[in-house]
Amino acid sequence: MQDTRFDLSAFGLSEVARCGVHLREAVSGASSPDMAAQVVADFFHDSLVDGRGDRACPVVGVFLSRPQGAAAAQAAAGPHAQQGRHLSLAGVRGTYAPWHGTEGSDPLDLPVPSPEAARQAPLAYRLLDRLGAWTTADADGAVQPLSGVDVVHVSDSQVDASDEALRAEGVRSLLAFGGTLSPGESFAVVLFCGVSLPADVVDLFSAVTSGTRLALLSGGQPSPALEADAVRTLLEDMENLVARRAAHLQSTVVRLSSVTADLRRSQQELEQRERQLREEATIVELLQQAGSVLAAELDLDTLVQHAVDAATRLSGAAFGAFFYNVLGETGESYLLYVLSGVDRSAFDKFPMPRNTQVFEETFRGLGVMRSDDITADPRYGHNSPHHGMPEGHLPVRSYLAVPVASRGTVLGGFFFGHPERGVFTERHERLVTGVAAQTAVALHNAQTYRQEREAAMELQRHLLPTLPRVEGIASTSRYLPAARDRGAGGDWVDLIPLPDGQVALVVGDVMGKGVRAAAVMGQIRTACRAYARLGLAPSEVLEHLSVLVDDIAPGCITTCVYAVLDTAGDQLRAAVAGHLPPVLRDPQGRVRFLDERVGPPLGVGRRRYPQQEIPVPPGSRLLLYTDGLVERRGRPIDDGLRSLRELLAGPVGEIEADCDSWLDALADGQHDDDIAMLYLHRPEDASQQVSAVVRDYAPVSGAVPDARQLVSEALHEWNLQHLVNDMMLIADEMVANAVRHARTPLRVELRRAGERVVLEVTDSSTEEPRLIVSHPGEFGHRGIFLVNAIATRWGTRRIDGGKVVWAEVKAS
Repeated sequence: MQDTRFDLSAFGLSEVARCGVHLREAVSGASSPDMAAQVVADFFHDSLVDGRGDRACPVVGVFLSRPQGAAAAQAAAGPHAQQGRHLSLAGVRGTYAPWHGTEGSDPLDLPVPSPEAARQAPLAYRLLDRLGAWTTADADGAVQPLSGVDVVHVSDSQVDASDEALRAEGVRSLLAFGGTLSPGESFAVVLFCGVSLPADVVDLFSAVTSGTRLALLSGGQPSPALEADAVRTLLEDMENLVARRAAHLQSTVVRLSSVTADLRRSQQELEQRERQLREEATIVELLQQAGSVLAAELDLDTLVQHAVDAATRLSGAAFGAFFYNVLGETGESYLLYVLSGVDRSAFDKFPMPRNTQVFEETFRGLGVMRSDDITADPRYGHNSPHHGMPEGHLPVRSYLAVPVASRGTVLGGFFFGHPERGVFTERHERLVTGVAAQTAVALHNAQTYRQEREAAMELQRHLLPTLPRVEGIASTSRYLPAARDRGAGGDWVDLIPLPDGQVALVVGDVMGKGVRAAAVMGQIRTACRAYARLGLAPSEVLEHLSVLVDDIAPGCITTCVYAVLDTAGDQLRAAVAGHLPPVLRDPQGRVRFLDERVGPPLGVGRRRYPQQEIPVPPGSRLLLYTDGLVERRGRPIDDGLRSLRELLAGPVGEIEADCDSWLDALADGQHDDDIAMLYLHRPEDASQQVSAVVRDYAPVSGAVPDARQLVSEALHEWNLQHLVNDMMLIADEMVANAVRHARTPLRVELRRAGERVVLEVTDSSTEEPRLIVSHPGEFGHRGIFLVNAIATRWGTRRIDGGKVVWAEVKAS
């Protein structure tokens, strides 16, 4: 019994047959009808399950007809009950209170229809009444037993919701079936189902009824004739059931065939509609992409290529082209063109199109030309020498040409071809015309941008200097406009030789792009050169530049590095205004960023900028740069600085090659901002070594002859005796001025670097010597004229706590 389980949710013909077999096997050992009824109740209770494998029928009752005497019937059913048979609950499984009564009471008996029976068991009474368990058949009113077989199903909506016993058992539907058991005897089975039963499952229980009858008969000792009749009835019921199912299946097959045909037609329609929607989506996507690219792209060649590619795909052409409407010295020329759909080499061997009757309409902007067969057009083939397409040209039958015009000027035209006839439709024409309109606007913007960019670049080129040659220093510079930007920016570099043999190094960056940024940069650079030649300290130069930027370009952020390299003293004095710090590589290959003291950007009014001094011995390399070198979209600036440090710490050589390799490694043509670089190297060549003598003096008159003596001895040691007299006169005047006017301790330094000899006198006074013409009879102010006459160059520069007066002469 445990292995015979039947799922009501998947109950079919095979389950009907198997159920009858197992039921008969279970009842075969019963010795009485009542015992057989109980086995049937147990079987249905245990074997019927739901889709989850749980018990499907919590309550099962089996009723059998019984004889009843007149006195007993009268006593049990009342004065109105009829004599005869009645149904008794012979087998029950599960708990249903109205069927069990009180403890120790007799099993449920249902006499012939009477009010007392209806009150005694209303649910069973109604079910059995609908099943036809009693029927008045004869003229005397005697009740006849149930005949044939029948099935009664009570669905969810018909179950009495007020029956608390049903609700307690979770009953959702009721099923009753029964029929004639033997002549004069009948049976009925009532299933309380916890699941809803579909109509096709209920229909199967007509055969289950016949199987149940055969099983109940096997519990007694039926005659062979009665048992054969039960088997015959079972077979007939199974045949009828099979016939009904076959007819139903045939009807279903016909219906499914019709539905399948409808579905196939619907699928074809859906597939066609899907293809159309995909084509529409592709067109929308192409239009969106083309619009986005054309709106953002400013490079003419890239812009036109995108437009031709999109228009060729939208039109379905075999190939497409865009010819620029350019003018040369001899008239119209179509030497500039872009192709799509085929390789450009396919047209390399052909002469460029001339202004034929077919082309003229497009290049004059007269309108769109669309032809299903251009070879049949009366304007086709009238121009020699080909009178049509040159031999070997790609075949063209369908032809579509759309002019691209902006503000009354025809900028060019789209031309599309296909070897088949009638390819281009009115819709293709509208799509390409839309792309042509967008292309015209984009071309106008790109041409305007190109003109502005070229103007800014030209201004930038004229404003950026050519680096002068400085003795003892190898230098180079680079300027690269942004690879993907809108024009030249305000980056600049400068190298300014100072009169005292030192050199000023400048790198700066003005915020913004275009002509305005270049113009502001030019003003700042000019002012910076002027301040540098005044001998101002780096911090003072940045202070003056900050005031200037605040005046000429308020709100324009400008960063700058200004440094002065003293090759004689191997020192670099630098000040930084919001800029990335310079990078120094010493002769041992150690690299450091000069970022100890950084001030704010320029343009914040007058402000004292911090200054730092760094030793720069021969063999050192120094790089000044703008942020475009190390900063890029998608790469943090710290990573760029780290990479820059690694490059400078690696192998180095000739400075031009170094610059190129570093640019390739850090920018690689993908830089989002302008790049400016100033790169210096101090060679360790012995001829460029600096010799120097330094002496400090008190501000007394005796300092003058001591300084003369110092100069004389040094020049003799350097084998420069021919300069002794001149340099001693210069020392007289410069030291005497310091003693007379500064009245503070002073320092005298004499340096030789290659072909230059420089004398410097440092004191703590800020008063600078000037060339002042003396009045007749005055003897003051004449010494500086002597220095000016003897020295090749001379000047002053301010330092923290004073000034330096210097004079330079050539050794040869």
